[in-house]
Amino acid sequence: MTTSKAKAIGSAAERKVAAMLKGIRVGQDGGPVDVRLIGYADLQVKNLKTLPSLREIDSMIDAIPEGLLRGVVVIERAGYGRRGTRTITFDLDEWAEWHGGS
Repeated sequence: MTTSKAKAIGSAAERKVAAMLKGIRVGQDGGPVDVRLIGYADLQVKNLKTLPSLREIDSMIDAIPEGLLRGVVVIERAGYGRRGTRTITFDLDEWAEWHGGS
């Protein structure tokens, strides 16, 4: 896959996630935040052929600047006749802190 095609697929994934979550796409600059849910969360969006390990996802979360709830949306590219898996992952401690837990 050419770089421009991969970039177009990634950009389309960012736009889709922003629309689904009622956020705004801010990932045009290539930084660690692709979608922002104003006042709530910063998300990295990855559209990949294979799902990453939890350790890789944790590293992606750590790359997002602190301040809002940080998360990673992973979209597995669709295969023939099926939609790819779509997940969103947050650090449990950060999630609990944002939602009144300890």
